[in-house]
Amino acid sequence: MIGKKLVDERNVTQAEAKSILEDREKLSEPLYEQRIALEIIHKFTKISKDQASEMSKRMADEVPRIKEENVVKIIDLMPKDKEDLNVIFSKERIILTDDEIGKILEIVDNYR
Repeated sequence: MIGKKLVDERNVTQAEAKSILEDREKLSEPLYEQRIALEIIHKFTKISKDQASEMSKRMADEVPRIKEENVVKIIDLMPKDKEDLNVIFSKERIILTDDEIGKILEIVDNYR
């Protein structure tokens, strides 16, 4: 990576990472690490890039207290119940209300 400069840094969902890696694969032969990452992402990505961005916008609108990094985790893991969601927020200082948990799980269920 000598001579390369970091231009932008942000959290991306697995669906978006899949899209980025597939686009780079079309331009040139991917590096070993990129190939392995793409294989793993193909196995575990559950929704498309468009669905992930819709889901992210809905969560930002309906539950604005959640940070972007947590939204990305929720989209990638697609929690099924309150306990799964609590694992994602176990290291966070935020305590979600039952109403917020219900909204998040409802959004996730719509894209499952």
